[in-house]
Amino acid sequence: MHDSNSDIAYMQLAFTHALKAEGLTKTNPIVGCVIVKNNKIIGEGYHKIFGGPHAEVMALKRAGKAAKGATLYVNLEPCFAFPGKKTPPCVEKVIEAGIKRCVIAMKDPNPGVSGRSIALLKKQGIKVELGLLKDAAEELNAPFVKLIKTGLPLVISKMAVTLDGKAAAFTGDSKWISNELSRTLVHYKRSRIDAVMVGIGTVKKDNPELNVRLVKGRAPQIVIIDPRCEISLKAKVLRDKNKVLLISGAGAKKQQVDKLLAKKIRVITVSGKNGTINLRSALEALPVLGISSVLLEGGPVLLTAALKERVVDRLMWFIAPKIIGGDGKNVVGPLGIGRMKKALKIKDPVFSVQGGDILIEGRLN
Repeated sequence: MHDSNSDIAYMQLAFTHALKAEGLTKTNPIVGCVIVKNNKIIGEGYHKIFGGPHAEVMALKRAGKAAKGATLYVNLEPCFAFPGKKTPPCVEKVIEAGIKRCVIAMKDPNPGVSGRSIALLKKQGIKVELGLLKDAAEELNAPFVKLIKTGLPLVISKMAVTLDGKAAAFTGDSKWISNELSRTLVHYKRSRIDAVMVGIGTVKKDNPELNVRLVKGRAPQIVIIDPRCEISLKAKVLRDKNKVLLISGAGAKKQQVDKLLAKKIRVITVSGKNGTINLRSALEALPVLGISSVLLEGGPVLLTAALKERVVDRLMWFIAPKIIGGDGKNVVGPLGIGRMKKALKIKDPVFSVQGGDILIEGRLN
């Protein structure tokens, strides 16, 4: 494998292009492509939007006839033909263009097509080098990889907590635990993710907007977990009806559900017991609606349920240098963990400072 600095730089540029579409490709991966000939970039592209042309097609179009004999860099194995595919397979376009060498960061995780494009490229005499910056490529498309392997979207828990582990004062007041810089970062994260999820308790208490008003960007879908369908029709989150999905339980008030449906607000019902909702079932319903990544912004009740059901993949927790005491609201409710060795462990934690707040990011599953 070529592991030269130039190969790494071109692959990193492909990553940069891919990231331009973060949050825009729904259940498809984000992909960037760079074509190089005689140490000069002759074509670049990325998969801009769900259903649109793929990265390789965009880059090959820009390269034109000069693509013959060139090297193509891409962060994900070019797509292969399969039933129901919306766009022509990129692997055939790469072969037709006369590409001489393909540098691919990672295989397609879909077991039905994984490695098939690579095998076809090799069969056509194209030199294939696989695995350059593989770990970074898998991280880049973590939502897509999770969805393919489990059928569930990637779930990131976002919380703001005090130094003594509280999510609110004893009165319920939580505005604001984190500082404005931290809140701006959260708005940026919302603009790069498919959906924000909160529980009805948060909607009732805070009446949040859950938009991206602090940054320029696309507002995410809003998923509200409301087992009994108690939401007020005047709630701020319902202002943009097309962005809202309400998930209720079997015991939801039919009259209230009908009112929401009459206002063209989407409502789906999933299983649950005693006025609760099975979060795994709720998450399973989201990919059909084009959601492959979720920022879980609910309060302690929703967070505790998500941790109990083991559906949280990542953490994005802001710790503010504030102390409010033992009568404050705990960030996590009882989990029934009796021994320290059973504690939920954060893997690969990364720490940063946001204007005085400490941001901890890491993996749970």
